[in-house]
Amino acid sequence: MSLQFSDAYTTGFHGADGSANQLMFRAAIPFMMLERPNIFRITVPYNTSSLSGADGFGDITVFDLATFSYSWGRLGVGVVASLPTGTKGLSAEKWTAGPAVGFVNSSSKQFNWGLFAQTLFSYAGDANAPDVGIINLQPIFTYPLGRGRSLSLGNSALIYDTRKSRWASLLLGVNYGFIVPLAGQKWRPNFEVDYDFRDASGNQEWVIRAGITLLLPT
Repeated sequence: MSLQFSDAYTTGFHGADGSANQLMFRAAIPFMMLERPNIFRITVPYNTSSLSGADGFGDITVFDLATFSYSWGRLGVGVVASLPTGTKGLSAEKWTAGPAVGFVNSSSKQFNWGLFAQTLFSYAGDANAPDVGIINLQPIFTYPLGRGRSLSLGNSALIYDTRKSRWASLLLGVNYGFIVPLAGQKWRPNFEVDYDFRDASGNQEWVIRAGITLLLPT
């Protein structure tokens, strides 16, 4: 079980002037359902500034994955959904959902690797808002450095827009984190730098992230 608070500052955009900043709260909650371990996660973004000039909450995203453990690692299968709860100008104005699947291979003692795929397709909402069709591929790679420290791909995401038949974003980053004990709990401060290699107008260029995660025993 984990509770994460983070801040993402976008220093600039491809083909556009300006910067942006987003705060995020994310909770991951493990539970049992039908004698199967599940992971429920909710992500709540809040934009303090954006390219459009709007500020406020963005759309809430949730997913639930049933997990399966194997000798090589872990597999998760479930569903993801996005709720149009965001402020006008920061929301897709659509209810979206789709299947999600991911795996992590932990057979190597040197590193872990895997992939998490989420799909979001609109099925209701504002009729005047554009339909949503997204495949979000998040590569997973973690390299332990010892003493609770690690390097990973962090929030890297390769997003394909099925409506326009093109890659919407090719965001890759490096995340450095470490575990520290404090007040009888384990905390993970982390720092990250991302760059979007999809040079499309309005896409983020460099993103600097900083956050802290509280790791709670189940």
